[in-house]
This record gives sequence, structure tokens and C-alpha cells, in this order.
Amino acid sequence: MRSLLTVLPATNTGQVTAAWGEIEAGLARGMKLREVWEAAKLDGLEIPYPQFRVYVSRLRRRRQRSPPSPPQPPHAVVNEERGLPAPPPLDPFNNLREQREKKERSGFEYDPFSINKNLIG
Repeated sequence: MRSLLTVLPATNTGQVTAAWGEIEAGLARGMKLREVWEAAKLDGLEIPYPQFRVYVSRLRRRRQRSPPSPPQPPHAVVNEERGLPAPPPLDPFNNLREQREKKERSGFEYDPFSINKNLIG
């Protein structure tokens, strides 16, 4: 597993993602994107500049969209017999709640038991 950290990803997107920390640091220091790309080329990144710009743009958008890391959950209840975390409580109606919320957001109303569907014009 440790060798995976030293191997560059096979895809161009993966290579830019792997180098994102250095790219972001260079931009934060005031370097132009083209200068960062030229430095990355010297390090072996073989991506045309227009494609590099696209990848950087996508990563920036992805980072902006992702919410800040959620607060750490409280310590889990531990099963005293085995020292294992206790499973979360089951919610048998969770699926129904999700479907109801989804239906309310869509604005589509369908009632299979509606009296009106049996009426003829």
C-alpha cells in the first residue's frame, strides 16, 4: 500500500489531482497558472496547457462546492462485552421519510387511491 503513494496516477486528471497541493501553493504565492504548468512540465507532467487549465478549474469548483468538514461525531457507544462500537439505531421509516421529502420537492402529486381517477369524463 505504501508504494501506491510514490506512483503517479495513470490518468492526466489523477496526476493533476495528485499534484493539487503544490499547484494550489504556487498559485497562493502569486505565480501565474502558466508558470505553475511550466514547473509541472519540468517535473514530468505531460498535459497540454489548455487541458491543464480545465483540470485546475474543475478542482477549484469541486473544492468550493464541497462543504467544510463536518464536526466530529461524539464518541460512539461501545458494546462493553466485545469492545466494539454499537450499531446505529435502526430507523425502519427512514426510506418513507426520504421519499416523502423527495415528492414534496418535486411538486408532483399522485394518489393511487384518488376517487377522481375512477370518474369517466
